[in-house]
Amino acid sequence: MSGIVEFSKMSIKQREAYLETLANRLHVSASIAQHDGEELWMLLDELADQLDLNLFAIAEDYSASANAVVEKATLLLAKFEWDIPSDTLH
Repeated sequence: MSGIVEFSKMSIKQREAYLETLANRLHVSASIAQHDGEELWMLLDELADQLDLNLFAIAEDYSASANAVVEKATLLLAKFEWDIPSDTLH
């Protein structure tokens, strides 16, 4: 899989594009979860808003804390979209 780049190794432009896509997916998933009556929608929406508000700051921040926010959002999205049991997420 030579086309895969870790978030921490992406350029700022790549990170911005990834964060925009991630925030959009979180918003869509939050809407679906809310429609389905799942409480997870609030956390999905909150993380999407956090990414929207801080997109450029996170994209330019290569620290572990910025990467952790992105990882949390990505894992939460995966949990919702693929129905991954909570105990398998780290």
